[in-house]
Amino acid sequence: MMNEEALHQYFRQVCDDNDQDAYNELYKGLCSRLIHFSAAITGSWHLAEEIVSDVFIMLWRKRAQLAGVANPVVYLYVCTRNQSVNALRQQRRHQHMSLDHLDTEAFAISPDTEQNMLSAEVTQKIESAIRSLPTRCQLIFRLVKQDGLKYKEVGELLQISPKTVDAQLAIAVKKIAEAIRLDMTADTAQSYLFR
Repeated sequence: MMNEEALHQYFRQVCDDNDQDAYNELYKGLCSRLIHFSAAITGSWHLAEEIVSDVFIMLWRKRAQLAGVANPVVYLYVCTRNQSVNALRQQRRHQHMSLDHLDTEAFAISPDTEQNMLSAEVTQKIESAIRSLPTRCQLIFRLVKQDGLKYKEVGELLQISPKTVDAQLAIAVKKIAEAIRLDMTADTAQSYLFR
């Protein structure tokens, strides 16, 4: 996963220098994460891909106006969330988006991303423990621990307080640690849960 600093730098190069190579790198660095996020909201991979594509097209078209965006990653997550909710409304499948009805399968750990850190078997056990969490708790865990967003950023994205993010994350880490403790060493569990 591309680090936050590199993503910010690419965003600045897109906005300030009209740099298409930076735009491509930004897309590569965030595309998969945003598609997973959108698919969790919409329940459709195809729709999620279209939405993320639209978000990046909008980014390119409005790049000159976006130079003042303080946190580009959160900005693109919020755009993706808004586009996803709007797509659902247009389809009239849902009148109100609830975090309790997200498609949590769309957030599954990508084996190629995590393979360097943990074996496939351990990854499956962790994924099973994550999937057993309540939906909101699971979403918060994935946004913080897998996508690398800060508590404040997740709070802004989900329209909840950072204290709620902290409390939900603590619950998630405790439940996951309890669920996988018997199957892995304490050091391995700690390295994954608290990285």
